[in-house]
Amino acid sequence: MTGPSNDNLLNEIGRLPDVLRQAVVLWVERLKEKEPDAANPLENLNGDLRTLIRLVASSEFAGKILLREWTWFKAALDQGVLAEPPDQNLISKFAQAAGSAGIDIQRTKKRLRRFRNQQLLHILWRTTGDDSDLQESLASLSSLADALIEASVQYAETSLMPRFGVPVNASGERIPLIVLAMGKLGGHELNFSSDIDLIFLYPEEGETDGDRTLSAHEYFTRVSRQIVALLDETTEDGFVYRVDTRLRPFGESGPPVVSFAALELYLLQHGRGWERYAYVKARVISPGASVATIDELRKDMIEPFVYRRYLDYGVFESLRDMKALIAAEVRKRELAANIKLGPGGIREIEFIAQSLQLVRGGSDQQLRCSELQVVLPRLGDGRGLATTAVSTLLAAYEFFRRMENGIQAIRDQQTHDLPGDPQDRARLLLVMHYADW
Repeated sequence: MTGPSNDNLLNEIGRLPDVLRQAVVLWVERLKEKEPDAANPLENLNGDLRTLIRLVASSEFAGKILLREWTWFKAALDQGVLAEPPDQNLISKFAQAAGSAGIDIQRTKKRLRRFRNQQLLHILWRTTGDDSDLQESLASLSSLADALIEASVQYAETSLMPRFGVPVNASGERIPLIVLAMGKLGGHELNFSSDIDLIFLYPEEGETDGDRTLSAHEYFTRVSRQIVALLDETTEDGFVYRVDTRLRPFGESGPPVVSFAALELYLLQHGRGWERYAYVKARVISPGASVATIDELRKDMIEPFVYRRYLDYGVFESLRDMKALIAAEVRKRELAANIKLGPGGIREIEFIAQSLQLVRGGSDQQLRCSELQVVLPRLGDGRGLATTAVSTLLAAYEFFRRMENGIQAIRDQQTHDLPGDPQDRARLLLVMHYADW
């Protein structure tokens, strides 16, 4: 019989830091109890055994999902699925199938959560085995979120169709829901266990064409609430994403969904400096929207609000105010060990890039980009940063983002604090390939 012997298993466990070994031994025992029909469920893993042991050692979340999804994992491993980045065609097909209203909503929630956990396991597997770089990880995490949001939109709209039909304008044309991703998701650089910042919009007024009539606003309000419930609610299978909609016009006191006209009026009359900064990251992720509709939103509303036609030195005052508020928050909350909000952390790198985008993006179209790792090199071409500064910032950003994913993958929690617990520190060292703290 081929495959790893107990000696090989013990040898791989022995490579781990002392503080992690017992937890992995207990996990192996639980796996064998869960798979009683297999004499040894770890047989035939060959060179993948080391990756598996390191993955279980570094992530309690991965260990838990592996126990739940061992059959899926073993099949994906045997078929070579995990040797490649997540298949976007497969993810899109799942999203289309999961969006069918013929499936009960509780089953749909379960399918979304299980699929999300399987794909996160896939991404972690490749990271642990050093088969992927940061760009692949962030792109895979973001594309997964896009697809699961699209599935939720499709399900929510299709489930309302029998009663209300679809919203149409005065010409009888269907009105689409527009989902605007902000923050890390907007930049296509989502971290492992992030919330997702969404704004729900619709292009124009109208009403539904079904037996019961709703205004477009009433209809999309129902749709948006169901989307949030599909994604955000915690069930026995966990959650899909924590959804934050507070970046919408008027924040928590504003309606959950607004028309293009209402958004444009808000930006003109009430838009503040920090909102210009936030909208740098705006990205449409709605599959049903036409190119013309997306261009109307981006070119006629968002870009004129964010970017000024000439070099915008007037924005410096609001940027100084923002920076002062950030610094005050760091001091107040004692965030020195927070890799996102602390001094020299992720937020400061983002602040440098987005500030220069605001200043120069009005006269330079190449700087109108939501992806930090794309725009930073462009800022080094005589646009505000020295080449050496760009290299330093990119290296620091990659280091912090890898660390951020490692911290969050421990328990699938949205945290940015360096761990103080010896076991969690050992987990992070394992992920980052450092010998000691």
